[in-house]
Parts: sequence; C-alpha cells; structure tokens
Amino acid sequence: MLTKIKSAVKNSAIYSIGSISTKIIGLILLPIYTKHLTVSDYGILGIIEVSTQLLISVFGLALYQAFFRWYWDKEYKHKQKSMFFTSTIFLVFISILMYLGFYSFSEKFSVLLFDKTAYSYLLKIMVVSAGLQIVAQMPSTLMRLQERPILYSATNIVKLIITLILTIYFIVFLKKNVEGIYEAQVIGLLVYFLTLSKYIWKNIRIKLETKILKGMLTFSLPLIFASISGVIFSIADRYCLKFLGNLSEVGIYSLGFKIANTIKVFVITSVQLAISPIIFKMMDAPNNKRFYSKIMTYFTFGVMICVLGMSFFGKEIIKFLAQNKDYWEAYKVIPIISFALLFGMLKDTSMMGLNIAKKTKIIAITMTIMSVFNIALNIVLIPHFQSIGAAIATLISQAIFFIAIFKIAQKYYYIPYEISKIIKMIILGVILFGLSLLINNFSLIFRVLLKLSMIGAFPLILYCWNFYEKIEILRLKQSWHKWKNPGKWKENISKNKVH
Repeated sequence: MLTKIKSAVKNSAIYSIGSISTKIIGLILLPIYTKHLTVSDYGILGIIEVSTQLLISVFGLALYQAFFRWYWDKEYKHKQKSMFFTSTIFLVFISILMYLGFYSFSEKFSVLLFDKTAYSYLLKIMVVSAGLQIVAQMPSTLMRLQERPILYSATNIVKLIITLILTIYFIVFLKKNVEGIYEAQVIGLLVYFLTLSKYIWKNIRIKLETKILKGMLTFSLPLIFASISGVIFSIADRYCLKFLGNLSEVGIYSLGFKIANTIKVFVITSVQLAISPIIFKMMDAPNNKRFYSKIMTYFTFGVMICVLGMSFFGKEIIKFLAQNKDYWEAYKVIPIISFALLFGMLKDTSMMGLNIAKKTKIIAITMTIMSVFNIALNIVLIPHFQSIGAAIATLISQAIFFIAIFKIAQKYYYIPYEISKIIKMIILGVILFGLSLLINNFSLIFRVLLKLSMIGAFPLILYCWNFYEKIEILRLKQSWHKWKNPGKWKENISKNKVH
C-alpha cells in the first residue's frame, strides 16, 4: 500500500505543475486584472467563467468519465484506440452544434446576464473556448489513464505560457478587457491540441464504435445530471449575487473565491488526478479498502494545512495582489470558502464508493437535491450578508453534502474510513483559525511568525491526540533520517528512480 501511496504522491506533485490551467491564469494575472479592470468588470469575468463551466458540464455529457470507466474494462481493452477516436469525434460534433445553436441567441443572453447587447461577442468567444475545453477533456483523460503525468504537465505548461503572454498583451497593450482574456484562452487551447497532435494520432484507430458509445452514454447520462447539478451547486452563488446584489459584489466574491480556490487547483485537483487511475485499478485488489480509507485521512491532513495557511494569510494575500482598495473586502470570504473546499474534497472522496458500485443515479439525485438546497440558502443569505452570505451558503451546503453522500455511499460500498481522525483535524483547524483572529491586530512580522507557528503546531497537537499509528511514526522517522542531509538528496533520488 505504501508503494501505491508514494506513487500517488509523486504523480500528484507532477500533476500539480500541469494542472495550472485557465483558472490559475486568473490568479497569476490578478495584479494586472485589479489594475486594468474595474470591480464591475471583474464581476463580468466571474459570470463568464461560471457560464463556461455550465456549458462544459451540459455539453460535455460527462463522456470523459464513462471513457475513464470503459478504458480498463477487460471486455474492451483491445478497442481502446477506437473508443478514444469515437469519443473525441462525438464531442467535436457536439461542440460544433453547441456553437451554432448559441450563435443566434448571443445578444439575448447578453441582455439576460448584463442588461445590454454589448457583450454578445464576449459570449461567442466564451462558447468557442468552452467547446475546445470539452474536446480537450479526452486527451487529458487519456494521459491520466496511461499515467503520463510528465506529458500532461508539459503540454499544460505550454498552453499556460502562450495564454499568459497573450492575455497580458491583449489587456495591457490592446486594452481588450475581458474579451482579450478569452481570445488568449482560445489561442492557448489551439496550441495545446497542436502540441498533443502526435500523441493523439498514435492513440487513435479510425473506427466508430457506435455500440460502445451508446453504452458509455447510458452510463454517463446520470453523471450528466450530476455534473450539471454540481456546476450549478458551485456557481449559483455568483448568479445569485448578480441578480440579488450587483456586479461589484460579484467581483469582490469572485476574487476571494479565486484565491481560496488555489487550494483546489494546486492540491485537491492534483491529488485527484493522480489517485483516480489507482483507485479503479485496485477495485479487486486485496486490502484495497484500507488504501481507500487512508486516502481520505492523508488527503484531509494535507488540505487542512493548506486551508489554515490560506485562512490565516488571506488578508495579506489580497492586499499584496490587489492594488485597488475596492477589492480588499474580498479577504473576508477566503476562510469560509477554504473550509468549504475541505468539505467538498471529503464529499468527492466519499463518492468513490458509489462510482465503484456504479450507483451513478444516486449521485445525480443527491447532487440535484443539494443544488436546490444551495440555491435556497443563497437566496436567503445574500440579501442580508451579500458576498459573506454567499460564502456561508457554500460552506453549509458542502458540509451537509459530505455528510449525506458519506452515509449513502457506505450503504452500497463500505469503506472503513477513519472518521474520528477526520473530526479531530476539522475541530483542531477551526480552533486554530479562531485563535488566529485574536492576533490580527498585532504587528505584521509578529503576526506572521505566530500564524506560521500555529500551522507548524497542527501536526504536533495531533500527535498529542494520538492521531498517528505506530507504522506512520516509524515511516516519518525513516524519511527524516533519509532526507535530513541535503548532500544525500541526489543519491536518494537516484535510488528511487532505480526502484
């Protein structure tokens, strides 16, 4: 099991480099955005971003998830290349239909979202970007299935660099505002496909597997509703803020959300990319449930440390990135969203049992119910608390969602999760965050040192609470002795490669 965990950690580190996608570009460019875009413009960007997610969710048909499940099926192993070709061509066709259907109504959607027709071009280029991202799901999934994290990272880095350079050029020099951001995304995605063209060609067999496609779509149909509900669950806050508040509130909330969401982009998504293939490969392996259990424990430990860091230093991060003081109120939503992301990760991890048991209909039903609940919470809280209300609605919804999906999943595929340890980490995290609020008025240097000490105290306090197993303490000691001398790092890395 330790070998599998080491492999997952190694691949997660590589995937974390490659998962710097379109979303993280917004974070890298935050100083430029906050300088050249008004808070309202940033609110428009927030609405466009969540609209893109919704289109990908609806028209992507969750087909990449079905491909993930079919790829390793013994019955279809000899048809992997033709399945990849069939799925990719089908999504290209769907994306073209999506654009053609949307083209005639772009002005009406512009009026619906922004009360004017001036943003119809922005919506059109957004749909092009969404279509390219839908198709890009297939080669991205294939690289994960084949466990090619280096190729995955390298191609995404190329896309990032191209998009980054063009975004700066369009916004700073051509003054294109939000339109320039999406034009740069489209060009970056086209370069991404060009970079992967040789890899894609090697992994296709030009043959349409219509029967297999039908089976995959039958499998993914419930996941489509689950995916749509999931996206609505995650984007309802911005739409509700737009219609119950104003674009400035959307801008403030979007900034705080984007900064907190780096936990998901860098850590949560990277780990999920690495462990997903391992989870399905180990479905029939002995002692697999202990491995699944440890995934949740170790995952929570790592994410909680990130949540504490983000929550402790959210205000300092906002002031450093945003030159415009109008954005500074965004720091208030960062801790709330960070803890919401933790519960979201726990929910996704709990869901693995339902995926293994092929209970996708249950996922779809639960997701739909929770999406409605989340919207209702937003409607109740936003008029009173604005962006803070939206963040609280997200946190409450994610916590309840985790509890619900955990209990349901355990009925169909029991995994002996270490829930007592999960609870200990959450309680300790909340206590430490509460204490951090008491020192916010201290001088900057003293405040930073104290908060760093509190983060360092997190694993030590858990040790006092009998959190670690004897084998885990032993492995930690062995790792310390192995890596404590920087002079031997090169030798240790070489040994790991040999093994």
